[in-house]
Amino acid sequence: MRNFLLLLTLFVFASCSNGIKKVMPDSDETPESGEIVEEADDSENREKTDDSTVPAGENSDGEEQPSNDGEPEFHDDAEQPESYLPEIPDEYKDNDPEADDAEYPVCGHAFDGSNCSAAYCDTIDDCCEGDVCVTADACDGRKVCRNAFFKENFDSYVTGNFPNEKWTLKYNGLGDSYQIVTSEKSVSPENSMHLLGKAGYGTYSGWAAIMTSVLPQVPDVINVEMQMNTEGDDVYFALCTFEREASGSNWGNYDVKVTFAGGKISCQIPEWFSYDIAPSYEPNEWYKIRLKLDQTNKIVSVWVNDELKVDNQSVSFDSLSIPNICLSSNKGQKKVWFDDIFVWAE
Repeated sequence: MRNFLLLLTLFVFASCSNGIKKVMPDSDETPESGEIVEEADDSENREKTDDSTVPAGENSDGEEQPSNDGEPEFHDDAEQPESYLPEIPDEYKDNDPEADDAEYPVCGHAFDGSNCSAAYCDTIDDCCEGDVCVTADACDGRKVCRNAFFKENFDSYVTGNFPNEKWTLKYNGLGDSYQIVTSEKSVSPENSMHLLGKAGYGTYSGWAAIMTSVLPQVPDVINVEMQMNTEGDDVYFALCTFEREASGSNWGNYDVKVTFAGGKISCQIPEWFSYDIAPSYEPNEWYKIRLKLDQTNKIVSVWVNDELKVDNQSVSFDSLSIPNICLSSNKGQKKVWFDDIFVWAE
């Protein structure tokens, strides 16, 4: 009987020992030597880290780290893999010029009659140096960069001198010393061209200051754009010729002229025919004037500060055989400044 009770006690003790599992205490202490520790298998819920001794979401100092659920995070000083570099569209010409975040490779892709998006510009700063940002009829009134075959901003000349390298002083107005490059005022830094005619008194008719430059080509459709600033009336720029006539006169023919006179801006085509472009102007203010002359269809258009004022006006004149750009302060003895001249074909 005693042996039976002993066997029963041993059986019960063995059964209870198989159901007991010890759990690690919630501390940094390690179990004493000889203790048996059994841990639950939670490998599916554990987050893998490079350092298995550091719990997920913490660094070695115990500070919480941000989650990287999305794309890998790269620091500024780390080299990014090629797959994470910005993608460049294959066809930039398909970009919408009206999009705020669009960037246009304007410089080097000047307008050729069809690539409106590639040549789109907002200001002249978007174009190659020396080219112009202007409205194009073929692009539904959008501005595009145009290659100018004649350009002048007077910045390469020494102030106080006449720019003999490209220009000829036909008539010297109040005197040579007044027909000079100046830094007194300008649109593009730092210079502009200053002219001053001489007024007539009594029977004396006065003397204009007129400077000219021969254009290197004669396109069928010619565009001229320039900035003008005048202290008063009787100043102009023109497309003109200086061919000697049979009578021996060499005063010049002014085929298309834009004038500041009578308190307004006018256009003359030919010189005896005049119509208003703008009813008034402010003295000592810069005005951007653009003249477009279609010699084949004999029509002209004029813009003032990028606003179309004359739209395809029919005209009658002889084509420009030897075209010149003419700048003038006429006989009203009023100062005028010219800057940023561009001429391009269309």
